[in-house]
Amino acid sequence: MQNSLIARRASFARGHRRAPSLLSAGLLVSVGLSLSTLSSTGWAQVAASDAAATLPAVSVSASKDAPVAQADTVSAGALGTRKLVDTPFSTRTVTAEEGKDLFATTSNDLFKYDPAVSVTSENAIGENSMFTVRGMPIDTLNSIKVDGQTFPSWDTDLSLEPFEQVELLKGLSGFMYGFGSPGGIVNYVLKRPTDTPYRSVTVGYRSADVFSEAVDLGGRFGNDDRFGYRLNLVNEAGNTAEQNGHVRRQVASLAFDFRITPDLTWSADAFYQKRKTNGTLFGLMFGAGLGIPDASTVTHALTQPQNYYQTEMASFGTGLDYRLSENWHASVKYRFAKENRTNSDSLLYVTDSAGDYSNTLYAAMTRYFYQNVDAMVEGKFNTGSIQHDVVVGAGFQTQTSEYSNSVGWNQGYFLGNGNLYSSTLLTNDEVSIGSNLYRQQRTTQAAVYASDTVQFTSRLSTLVGLRYTQYREHVYNTTGAVSSQYSADPVTPTVALMFKTDQNSTLYASYVESLEQGGAASNTNLNYPDTFGPLKSKQYEIGFKTDHSKWGANLALFRVDQGYNYTNSANIFVQDGTKRYTGVDASGWIALTSEWRVLGGVMWLDTKALGVDDASVEGKRVYGAPRFTATGRIEYNPSYLRPLTLAFGGKYVGNQAVNAANTQFVPAYVTYDLSGRYETKIAGKDVTFRAGINNLFNRRYWTTAWGYYVAPSPTRTAVASATLQF
Repeated sequence: MQNSLIARRASFARGHRRAPSLLSAGLLVSVGLSLSTLSSTGWAQVAASDAAATLPAVSVSASKDAPVAQADTVSAGALGTRKLVDTPFSTRTVTAEEGKDLFATTSNDLFKYDPAVSVTSENAIGENSMFTVRGMPIDTLNSIKVDGQTFPSWDTDLSLEPFEQVELLKGLSGFMYGFGSPGGIVNYVLKRPTDTPYRSVTVGYRSADVFSEAVDLGGRFGNDDRFGYRLNLVNEAGNTAEQNGHVRRQVASLAFDFRITPDLTWSADAFYQKRKTNGTLFGLMFGAGLGIPDASTVTHALTQPQNYYQTEMASFGTGLDYRLSENWHASVKYRFAKENRTNSDSLLYVTDSAGDYSNTLYAAMTRYFYQNVDAMVEGKFNTGSIQHDVVVGAGFQTQTSEYSNSVGWNQGYFLGNGNLYSSTLLTNDEVSIGSNLYRQQRTTQAAVYASDTVQFTSRLSTLVGLRYTQYREHVYNTTGAVSSQYSADPVTPTVALMFKTDQNSTLYASYVESLEQGGAASNTNLNYPDTFGPLKSKQYEIGFKTDHSKWGANLALFRVDQGYNYTNSANIFVQDGTKRYTGVDASGWIALTSEWRVLGGVMWLDTKALGVDDASVEGKRVYGAPRFTATGRIEYNPSYLRPLTLAFGGKYVGNQAVNAANTQFVPAYVTYDLSGRYETKIAGKDVTFRAGINNLFNRRYWTTAWGYYVAPSPTRTAVASATLQF
C-alpha cells in the first residue's frame, strides 16, 4: 500500500552516480567517534557520590541520589512486559527525561544515536519524520503502537510530551504484534497517573523563532487515593529555520485510573494533536541518467508559499487490569484512533544536469480510522523443577482508509519550472484541497496467540511462541466497488534459546517469522491497479546484551529474508524474489571515570536482491540501506560542578542506493550535535536548563526512501528549554 500511495505522485526514474568519498567516514573515526545512544543509570550512579558546587545568586542542588530515569523494561506485545536484558531480541527504550536531554521532538531524535537507525525524512522540511532500522523501513500503517495497540501514523509524527517512554523493537515482530514490516515496532507508552503529586512547566525555543510551552500534571485523589490523573498540554508556534517555514502544534492528553479494588484497576485515556507546517516538500526525483548533486550546492529555497502539511489526530482508550493471584494477571483493553491528513506539498522532477525541474503540487485530504481490542492472561507455574512463564491472548483490529477523489490527489497541480541552484516563486491559483473522500481500503485482523518461556535452570531458558491470524483486506474504487482483495491465515512462530552468563547479561539465539501487507501497483504502472498478497519474512539472530552499573553493551548478528516488491525496468510493479539483509549491530557505553562517559555503536550491513526476474535488479544492493553507520556521544559531568552535564555527539551514515537498479546513490554524511544541561534550585523549586545545537556544522545532505525519491536535510538548529518542577 505504501508503494501505491507514494507512486501516485510520479513515475519511477533512474540515473547514475559515482561512489561517494570516504572522507566523512575518516573524519568520524579520526576523532574517535565509534559510539552510540543514550543516558544510563550507570552515569548517575557514578556521579551521585560527589558533592555539588554552590553558585552565587541561586541555590544549587547536588546531583540526585536516584539514578537518571532509565528504562529497564520493554513491552514485548504478546510476551507482555519484560526486562530489556531478558528478551531474546534487539531493543532500545528511551525515557521522556532522556528525550529532553536529546531535545527530541520526534522518534527520529530519540533514536538518533542508535547505529541501526537511519533517517529517511525529517518533518522540519518534509511531511513527517521517518527512519529505517537495519536498512528496513518502519511500516507506518501497522508498526506504530500506543501502549501496544496499532495507531494511525501514516505520514505523521506523534508528539512526545504525552509519553513516558518510547520503545523500539528491531526486526520481525510477527508473533508479538501480528502483521508488520520487518523493520521493527515503535511503541509509545503513555504517561499514567503518578502516586505522588507531580507538577512541571516547560518553556522551549527552537531557531529561527519557534516557542513552545508545556504543562505536565499528575497525582491521586479520593479515599485511599483510589483515583489518579495525568494531564499534558502543549502549545508550539513560530517560524522555523527553513525557507517559508512555520509550525503550529497543539497537544492535549489526559490519562485517568480508578483502583476499584487492590487487585482491579480501570483506566482510560484521551489524546488530541493538531500540527500544521508551512514550507514542506514531498521530495525530489532525478530523471534517468542523472546523478544526485552535492546537497550543499542546492538552494535552501525549494519550497513555495502554497506548500503546507497538516495532520489532526484523536484517540480514546480504556482497559481493565486484574491481578488474579500473586502469579497470574489478566487484562483487556480497547482503543479507537483517527487521523485526518491534509497535504499541499510539491514533488520536484529534475530533468537535466543543469538542475532544471518541474514542480507539481499535490493537494488532498485523507483519513484513517483504527480500532483495537486485546485481551491477555499472563502467569507462572512449575512442573517439577522447571518454571513456566506463559502468555495467552487474543486480539481484533480494523483499519479503514479514506482518500480524496480529486485532481490534487491523482494528477496534482503544475506550479511551474525552477532550478535547484536558484530561488523561484511559483504559484497556481487553481490549487484546492479535494475533500470528496471515498473508502479506499479496509483491513481486519483477528488473532490468537500463546507463548511459554521455559526456565530449565537459573541460567538456561527457551521461548516458544505461536500466533494465528485471520487477515482480510479489501481495496475499493471511487464507486465503492471492490477493486482487489486478498486474505491470509498465517501461523507465525517464534523460537529462542537464552543463557544467562550472569544476572545482568544474556546470550541468545532466536528465529522469528512475520508477514506484512503486499504491495499494489500505482496509477503510473502498466499493471495498475493490481494488488499482491502478503510478503513473508524470516529472521535469524544471535546476540548478547549486558547492563552493569558502570558499563553496558549490546551485540547482534542477524539475517533477514524479506519478499521484494518494486517497479521493474518495464514499468511493471512486481512482487518477486527476496531482499536479504545480513549484518552486525553493536553498541555500548562505559563510565571511564566519575566525570566522563562514552557511548557508541556501529552497524555493518550487507544487502542484496536475490531471485528477482529483472536482470538490472538481481544481485544489487537494496535501496535506502547504508552499508555502514557509526554513532558516538561523549558526556562530561565535572566533579567541581555536578549540576552541569555537557555532551558532544556525532553520527556517520554510509551512502545509499536511491533505486532498485542502483543507478543513483546519495552520498555518505556526518552530523554533529552539542548540548548541555544544568540543574539548580530557584526559590526552592527544581529547575533544569537545557541548550544545544543540532547539526552543529550545518551539514547539508540527502536522505532517500521508497526506492525513487530523495529529500534535503534540515539546516543547523539552535534549541533551548527550561523546566520548573514543583
